[in-house]
Amino acid sequence: FPGDWRVLRGLTQPQLGVAAGISTTMVGAIERGEAELSEQTARALADALSVNETELRAAYRRARNRPTGTPA
Repeated sequence: FPGDWRVLRGLTQPQLGVAAGISTTMVGAIERGEAELSEQTARALADALSVNETELRAAYRRARNRPTGTPA
């Protein structure tokens, strides 16, 4: 899930939001798969997390498609 990349980098949601130029609320919504991941946001998050954008999008799809009740 996208939040795993953040945790592995030792970042909080607010820190990642600042680094990517998006709100903490949006970071959380993307990590839970509740918000759409735009091209610009995917690029910014991938850059801030030092991961490939394709890997970030795959993690996002897993969060988006997880069974109901499964924590993100």
